[in-house]
Amino acid sequence: MKIGLAGLPMSGKTTVFNMATRANAQVRDFLAQTEEVNTGVIKVPDARIDYLSSVYKPKKTIYATIEFTDIPGVSKDETGFSRKTLGNIRICDALILVVRLFPEGGVPHIRQTIDPGRDLEELCLEFVFADLEVVTKRTERLAKDLKVGKKPESVREMDLLTRCQTTLEEGKFLAAMTFTPDEDTILRTYRFLTQRPMIVVGNCSDDQVKNPQDPSVKSFTAACEQRGLARVLISGKTEMEISTLSPEEEATFLQEFGIAEPGRSRLIKEGYRILNYISFLTVGEDEVRAWPIQKGISAVKAAGAVHSDIERGFIRAEVVAYKDFVEKGGMAGVKQAGLARLEGKDYIVEDGDIVHFRFNV
Repeated sequence: MKIGLAGLPMSGKTTVFNMATRANAQVRDFLAQTEEVNTGVIKVPDARIDYLSSVYKPKKTIYATIEFTDIPGVSKDETGFSRKTLGNIRICDALILVVRLFPEGGVPHIRQTIDPGRDLEELCLEFVFADLEVVTKRTERLAKDLKVGKKPESVREMDLLTRCQTTLEEGKFLAAMTFTPDEDTILRTYRFLTQRPMIVVGNCSDDQVKNPQDPSVKSFTAACEQRGLARVLISGKTEMEISTLSPEEEATFLQEFGIAEPGRSRLIKEGYRILNYISFLTVGEDEVRAWPIQKGISAVKAAGAVHSDIERGFIRAEVVAYKDFVEKGGMAGVKQAGLARLEGKDYIVEDGDIVHFRFNV
């Protein structure tokens, strides 16, 4: 799972990245912007894995992970994102757009004034224009091909992209459109930015995070609602500083600042939600592990997340619900109560399922 952080320079994007990953990436001013990409991998906290590890005492405990990528902002010698930056954004599974709410405080805004609504719309339109450029070039090529011969697949693609072009020219995201499964397959090859799941982080001050009536917070909220985008308010600078502390000190300072849940945890939860991810679990004396998969995946496909050989030779999945494991005091109690199940390849794996795959290759 790869989530990219995008935003205007001086929005605090790298600060949010450092907060999320506990990294120490260099925070630069606008004139020192480079195309360097910062990457950090974090473990997804999971109390179920903690509990199962305490029961099995395995040699290895492996949590699900999220890779965060801090992508450079607007290039200083261009009016928008550079091609390299757009390429880095396209390979991400989801995006976090960082929008500045915090006041000057010695950090000038590249547009001279603080206006979250304007900044978010600028970012959104950059994505729209980038996708429109891709669509325009492809439809021009298809138009030439169709003059030579009208292949059915080219006609269908032309019709699809023409509809996409109309939506983009209206300044709207392709995510607002409805497509058939076959159309989704065609569009997936283009990796359109406006189809990416997105979270908008309002990078604000300690006072703003507690005040929904703050003018910048209201502007931010209204802009997110207009675009239909999920939003999270985070006091980036404060939480970045707190994230460098030990877990015990971090808990104390979060309480002192009135932060009920760390921004890092909220970003992880939102990332799982917008990507429609869940985790199934495997247990044993050698390893206790969380496996992230998209919700709605069948048992045989989940087996492939562990190893392609298990998917190829899939026979059955032994499934135990995590809550049953806890309530019955372990695997023996679950089996005695008749709550362990054998499921076939079409079984839809649920969040928290403890699974053992039977297979033969």
